[in-house]
Amino acid sequence: MTKPVGFCQKIKLDHLDYIANKARNTERKKMYKILGEYLLSDIQGVRSRTQAITMLMKIWFLVDEEHEDLRNRASDILMSCTPQEKVILHWGMTMLAYPFFKDVAYEVGKLFKLQNEVSSHNIGRKMKALYGDRRRVEVARTAVLLSMKEWGVIQPIKPSIYTLAEKREVVSQELKLWLAEVIVRVSEYSSMPIDMVVSAPNIFPFNFSLNIREMDESSLSVNRQGLDIQMVGIK
Repeated sequence: MTKPVGFCQKIKLDHLDYIANKARNTERKKMYKILGEYLLSDIQGVRSRTQAITMLMKIWFLVDEEHEDLRNRASDILMSCTPQEKVILHWGMTMLAYPFFKDVAYEVGKLFKLQNEVSSHNIGRKMKALYGDRRRVEVARTAVLLSMKEWGVIQPIKPSIYTLAEKREVVSQELKLWLAEVIVRVSEYSSMPIDMVVSAPNIFPFNFSLNIREMDESSLSVNRQGLDIQMVGIK
């Protein structure tokens, strides 16, 4: 059985900002209507506009029940965060909504740990190994990389070759704990060593640290494994 892809076109930051600001206090039917009106001047084609609405709704509005609390907390954080911090929230919400995005981010992050440049071709090859050699996978790979470029986390240096933009420091305790929970939730594990959480390849654009004491009042649990390994999980 082939894995679903779903990510079919570039998503712009201002579109994500718009729906994130509206999601908590707008009824579903009205959300579709105002999104359609908002995107009318930016996306001319009806099909492309409909696809963008579907993606935006999946990221910030029609989230899986198990992720509703993360979305609600993200909405609260959004009210007081900087434009740079908003990218972190959009990144996390997109990973939760689209495993394909999360997997591309993981492969890009792994390559950036080894080298300064990443080619679209290499990412495409890795994604076809995971999702099948389909035209849809090529389209989605391009859409994810163009979204990352649009969000300012990677920069093109040659055709189809990208380098990492300056990493963004996650300073807010609330945002660090939120991002850590996203990382654990999109992983294949019930808990992860704290070092693996803060260095996860799929959050390659961001730098952050975790303090065990900061987690006391959070949704995260910390357990010692062996002499010096701290495991982070979900309470």
